[in-house]
Amino acid sequence: MTGASAPPPRASRAAVARRARQAWARLRGGELTPWRAAGSVAVGLAIGVTPLWGAHIFLVLAVCVPLRLDAPLSYLAANVSIPPIAPFLTFAELEIGAYAVTGVPLAMDLATVKAGGAMQFVRELAVGTAIFSPAVAAVGGALTYGFARMRRRAPASDESDEGAFDAGLDRTAARYGASRFAQGYVRGKLSSDPVARAVARLAAHAPLGTVLDAGCGRGQLAVLLLELGLADRVFGFDWDAKKVLLATRAARGLAATFREADLRAPFAETVDTGLLIDVLHYLTDDEQDAVLRNVARAARRTVFVRELDPDRGWRSRVTRVQEIVTTALGVNRGARVRIRPISAIVAVLVAEGFEAEVAPCWGGTPFANVLIVARRRDALAGSRS
Repeated sequence: MTGASAPPPRASRAAVARRARQAWARLRGGELTPWRAAGSVAVGLAIGVTPLWGAHIFLVLAVCVPLRLDAPLSYLAANVSIPPIAPFLTFAELEIGAYAVTGVPLAMDLATVKAGGAMQFVRELAVGTAIFSPAVAAVGGALTYGFARMRRRAPASDESDEGAFDAGLDRTAARYGASRFAQGYVRGKLSSDPVARAVARLAAHAPLGTVLDAGCGRGQLAVLLLELGLADRVFGFDWDAKKVLLATRAARGLAATFREADLRAPFAETVDTGLLIDVLHYLTDDEQDAVLRNVARAARRTVFVRELDPDRGWRSRVTRVQEIVTTALGVNRGARVRIRPISAIVAVLVAEGFEAEVAPCWGGTPFANVLIVARRRDALAGSRS
């Protein structure tokens, strides 16, 4: 008599399930510590940007399993080379390789390509990949390590303040709901970047009044300050029209005005507090001084500047690589990366009548960010009297 086969015994099913769990645990490699997360993402990115499509999963397994890294996480990172992005990665590798081999950018005319032949193409691609792959891996691994450390941060000493901040963060992120990418970016940026908590903590002791956010981007920090009741009104501007539009939509119903403008152009606003967060190092030295003076003269009380300190050892080296790569890839819309000594920035603020304090502002990240808090001398004298 024929028919459907009998179901496997319960013991066999349990054995299959046990083996599956063991295999999955082997692929995950163990507890996902910040270092293991960073290593897993770095390996995935290093493999993912190579033009070895179809072999990425096998390469990820070959590296991650023996090293006990997280293979699923690594393979997820390797998918950076999805079809819409892969051609741009390959072009970047060719461009880097051509410059490294010949000293000039990639030549795209047919005559030059024919003269060089296929081997010239292969050589430039191989050299470019050998340079680009570890650079992307280093940046991605560093960012992952920083984010993982932030997720493990110790509880705040004042739980009520921390709860208020988190609630304000949730409200702020929800305002960007029209764009799922923007909403995810804003939530991740505000929760992982220590500058948001640092400014909010300082503002809790001395409310900011009217705020000028120069180079505001998507406006998430300004919107957060309004949601937390730490600012009365915000003026923000940025040269990226798309980001300004996102900021304007997110700030509906709040006392905020965002507009498209060049950071280097004069502006007429007079405010209590000026914000310059992560923008100066995309300008020349003269432009940085001019922007600092403009913001300082517009601020009646306080100026916050978050910048990269070139004198923080390995942190500075990691930060410099990250900024160069993200700017080259167009993630940041800067024409250059010009990191100056923090003393040069402080000197401009002091000359404009401020007293400045400098404190680390990197949290659990590997970067060399510091926060300069400059308070106008006459305002300080009034508060002390």
